[in-house]
Order: sequence, then C-alpha cells, then structure tokens
Amino acid sequence: MAGYLGDSRQGKYANGGPPRRRLDAASLPGVLKHQPSRRFLVEEGLPEEGADFRFTGLRAGRLEPFCAGEGDEAVIMGDRRLLVLGESYYWQAWLVLDGTTGGVHLVAWEKDLLRHDLIASGLSELAGLIGEIEAVSEAPRGLDPYGGRRGPAVVAEVRQQARERMRRLDPGLFAGGPQPAHWETSLLIRALHWGARLGVPDELAYVLDPGLIAETAEDGRVHRFAPEELPSGLTHEPTRRLLTEIGLPVNADIFALHDGPLRTMAEVHSALFDTPADEEGEEGKNPYTERGYQRNFIALGWWTLDLAMALDGATGRVELPDWYGEDGPAAYLHRDISALLYACWTYQQLRKEWERWDVGAGGKPGDWAVFTPQELLANRVEDLVEAVDPEAFATSGHSWRQLADDPHTGGLLG
Repeated sequence: MAGYLGDSRQGKYANGGPPRRRLDAASLPGVLKHQPSRRFLVEEGLPEEGADFRFTGLRAGRLEPFCAGEGDEAVIMGDRRLLVLGESYYWQAWLVLDGTTGGVHLVAWEKDLLRHDLIASGLSELAGLIGEIEAVSEAPRGLDPYGGRRGPAVVAEVRQQARERMRRLDPGLFAGGPQPAHWETSLLIRALHWGARLGVPDELAYVLDPGLIAETAEDGRVHRFAPEELPSGLTHEPTRRLLTEIGLPVNADIFALHDGPLRTMAEVHSALFDTPADEEGEEGKNPYTERGYQRNFIALGWWTLDLAMALDGATGRVELPDWYGEDGPAAYLHRDISALLYACWTYQQLRKEWERWDVGAGGKPGDWAVFTPQELLANRVEDLVEAVDPEAFATSGHSWRQLADDPHTGGLLG
C-alpha cells in the first residue's frame, strides 16, 4: 500500500498512491446538489479501495442512487438523496454520499429502518482520512521516524500520532462525543505491522522487541533461558540468542512452553519415538510417526489443541508432529521462533480487541448504529497473521489454515 506524504487533503502519496477514480462532470446525477462534492469527484476523485472500504460505486463511472432493494425507489434520508460510493468489509453495509450536505455515511437496514453512522464530513475529509490510514500501513522510506525501533510501544506511538492528524483533518467528525465509527479499528489493523522489524539473511525472520515478548505472555511471565538449559543439539545461533537474550512467554494465548531445560522430542515423548522390534529382533518401522526425523528436534512446548511443537535445532524451523490421525496438521508451523511469536502477538492483539466488544464485555457500542468492530476484525485477522509467515497458511493441512477454517469456532476470532 502506498505511503503518504504531506497534506492528506491533497492525497500526496510517496509513490503516487493508489489509482484514483474521477468522474466526468456530465455523469454526475442532478440530485447531487452539494457543489464541493461535485468538484471533488471531477478534480480529485477517490481511490478504488482503501482503509477497509471498496469504492465500487465509482468503478462504473457514475454514482447510483441508494435503493432499499433491487428495483426499489431511491432512499431519501429526511429530504436528502443518498448516492452509493461503495461498500465496507462488514456485513450488508454501504458507504453513501449525502447529495445535499456532502456528508459520507455508513448505512445498513435493520428491518425497515435505515441505520447510519457518519464516516466523514465530506469527500475531501474522507480522502484525507484514508490517506492517513494507508500511510500507517507502509514501511518507512528513507528517514525512519522511529530510528528502526519496533514493538508495542512504537505501535502505540504510531496510532496516537495518526489519531491527532486525523482529528485535524476532520475536526467536525472528531469533535467531542464518542470515537467516530470505523477509523480506530481500521487504524489498529494497519498499525500492527510496526510490531517487529524484518530480519536480515542468515538471521531470524524478525527482530523482536522484548516488549512484544512480554505482551504475548498471558500473565506477563517470560522465561529467559540460561545457556545450560539449551541442549547441545540447538546449534542455530540466532535461535540461541533469542532464547538467552530475550526469552519466550511461558504461556501465550495459543501456545505454552515446557517447564525446565529444553530436551529432545525423543526424551520428552519417548513412547511415540520408540521403534518396536519385529519377530526376528530387528528394528522395524515406527507405527506412530512418519516424521521420525523429529526425534532429535527440541520439544519446545504445546501448540493449541494439545499439539506438540518441535524445534529444528539446526535451522530454527518450528514443526508439528503427525501423531493425530488423518486430519493431523502439516509439519510446517513457522519459519522460526520469531515468526511464531510475531504471528501469535498479531493474533492476540486482534483477539483482545474482538473480545472487548463481545457480548458481556461491552457488546455492540450504543454510539454506533451500523459499525461493528468484530466484523471488521474477523474479516481481516487471517490476512494479517498470514502476512507474517505465508507458508504457515500454504495448504488446508497447515495448522493456522485449519484453525481459520474450523466450522466449530467460526474462524480465528470466533
């Protein structure tokens, strides 16, 4: 996604920005009475997609009236005509332009009642807010304002600074009262990539901040390993440094460590790696596993659903065994421990926000008529976790994909 520089109202992105769709003046409907909106659509335009909105209403080169249903008459909100700009990442919600005032609303039907949330005071403000959200998505070019720092503290700084810029862009939307719908959740989703910095060749996939490790721990407990707690088979030096210098969460939302010094899989799960002898006393094929090579891997702990985690001491790769029948997961879990931790942290941040709005913990915010944070989070969580380590979602047999597609849980956040 494009980085943004300068005045958001002018849409100045670092590499030209996402394509903008402009409309011909002759194509604008007569019910669009708001002159600043007419000028903006002709001279500036809007991106086809951005900040979790898809501007499908512009792709046909004209604005259609918002109707109650196919073949129905156009909806009038008060005495104002509504024109379809596009749709959101929520269920059955549309983004519409008020043809009289120029306000931009998120609308949805609740039985025969049209609900709406103001998203932006006007099209110019909408474009600026989208620019700020998309700027957060982009890794810095040239001068890094955080000097290479990454982690939860940087994520918090990024979000706070973006909030301040957005308030200045649309003071009417943010003036007093509750937080406007949509923007805070979309901002959180975009800011999570500031949680860790990409590693360099021959090192771990990510450079992790100790704060991320601590935040991943459910109870704040982090175990930093002493060198004598690491087995001789752990020869992957970047992994050794992470374990001794930063450590691992004792318990995370989705995995837990073994207690005490690390040992091999064969030592911890001896019954499953013992190969019985045949009738002639010769060692036969192991009936429990086709992944016998994992016997000398390191037993790292337990993945969700009571799956054992095996660490390849030579490469740092994290795998799962095949003790779980035909529906057992593929071997690959994560490229290394840093990818495991970053993926779990990303997942946990989204789940924490999802639970904040769950029934019994706040429920649907009374200040929003249409916007549903949980729907947006549920629609984006898979993409965000997959982006950390795409191979972890490579097939339907990989563990993360199985969790995402589990019909009993309703997805990663269900």
